[in-house]
Amino acid sequence: MESTWAAGHLTEQKAFQRELNSYYFLPRPNEMIDHHLPENEKWQLLRQPIKMEQYLQLPKIHPIYFQLNLDLISPRHQVNVDLLPGKPIALVLIRAPSDVHLIADLKLHNQKIEGGHRLKFDDNKQMHYCYFAPNSIGKYKITIYAKQGDTEKETYGEALNLTLNVNQILKNPISFPEIWKNFFDLNLNIISPKNTHLIKVHNGQTYAEILIQTPNDVELLGRLVNSHGEKIEGGHQVFYDQHKSLWRCKFAPNYDGMFNAEIMAKKKSDTGLYESAVSFKIDARNIPTPPLSYPITWSPFYELGLKIEAPRNRATAVWPENASYTEIRMSAPNNVELSCDIEFNGSKNENCALAQFDNDKQQWQLLFAPQCTGLHKLIIYARRQSDSQTSFNAVAEFDLNVTKLRKTIKFPLTYAKFQTNKCRIYEPLHGTLKRDAILPIHCVIPGADDVDLQVDSQWMKAKGYKDPVLRTEIKVGSKDVTIYAKYDQNTSYNGLVRYSVE
Repeated sequence: MESTWAAGHLTEQKAFQRELNSYYFLPRPNEMIDHHLPENEKWQLLRQPIKMEQYLQLPKIHPIYFQLNLDLISPRHQVNVDLLPGKPIALVLIRAPSDVHLIADLKLHNQKIEGGHRLKFDDNKQMHYCYFAPNSIGKYKITIYAKQGDTEKETYGEALNLTLNVNQILKNPISFPEIWKNFFDLNLNIISPKNTHLIKVHNGQTYAEILIQTPNDVELLGRLVNSHGEKIEGGHQVFYDQHKSLWRCKFAPNYDGMFNAEIMAKKKSDTGLYESAVSFKIDARNIPTPPLSYPITWSPFYELGLKIEAPRNRATAVWPENASYTEIRMSAPNNVELSCDIEFNGSKNENCALAQFDNDKQQWQLLFAPQCTGLHKLIIYARRQSDSQTSFNAVAEFDLNVTKLRKTIKFPLTYAKFQTNKCRIYEPLHGTLKRDAILPIHCVIPGADDVDLQVDSQWMKAKGYKDPVLRTEIKVGSKDVTIYAKYDQNTSYNGLVRYSVE
């Protein structure tokens, strides 16, 4: 044996690459014949030597094929692969040990075909089903790579080369999205789109949608990245549609170009990270301005039946010029109540967010009062009223970029009954009142038996409440002003709103 064979190999560019390969020390003749034909038949060291014609029909097999105990089942002992009858795809079957992993590619004129392959492992049969989808006439090269073990230290080595000749124009050619082992391990199923790796978002369309079925114990996550691998903020919305029992994965490109719609998955009981499951290409052209974007939403948003009324189709809340606060409006079922917070640099400011209910529009009005310019996070929480012991869960998050702040305000403190009974403050919205000022009070307080106020710790015995509206006037003292309400024939009052005094 020529010992220099073990020193390295030629790359596809015909350059020598130094790499020790111990396989070439004492190799088996019946394996060597798959990738080397001696000029003299006797040096084949076979009981029945083969001819050049036979050799050229053999698949090109590399040493790692034998080292990892691979077995090419179909096509058997031949290099050429045929398309399946009546289908635009070819199938290669390879048996392998369970700890051996395969990947593949399909090339035409040394260029990889995007969406040109899919590999699936059958645990019961210990068989890899390798599908290949050519997209035009030509002579294709199929390459199978293999490695042993799951660690990243182990790299894939070229194990097998086959040839796929396509001599006629394909009817209805297909392609495959990129799929990872996790997709099959978790039993995911792509409902739409079928038979393609590429989704076109053209001519005024704003998003692409991928529908995926999963077992009940699996949850999905998504992200949209551009051709440079940069994540597009507000570019995805992934949620479970309870009515149709499938996941809706929406992706909104923000400019013309190519994007990757990536979907990750894990079991709900798994505390680890989400792992890649499937990825589609998106070709975006003539994207409208401004582009569609999505706020961050979590699963309770959909489970509770919430809907964003304003701002629509954007991940960023609107900051009015010279404003002191902004609003988000949402609809919710009658038995759901909302609350909210505003964050800046990860810190929350007290009394800078107010959740109240607009009975006229049957919407929640969520007000946010930033205390400085810059990028803020607006976080919305929700819970069902049927269980008062249930804590609020985060349901949505918007960005807010404050460029100019006319005057800072803080809202009055509200108590739990304020949201539970769907109250609303018209005036004053400023939570700090001026001492000795004479101010109108205008609130909506539905369903109360009585409403009263405390000023300077003294009950006012206020008039002006006619369910659901409170209209009255007070003279501010030196201490807090608190609005109370009495419900359900109770003798005690519940606190609703408290103003401080300066």
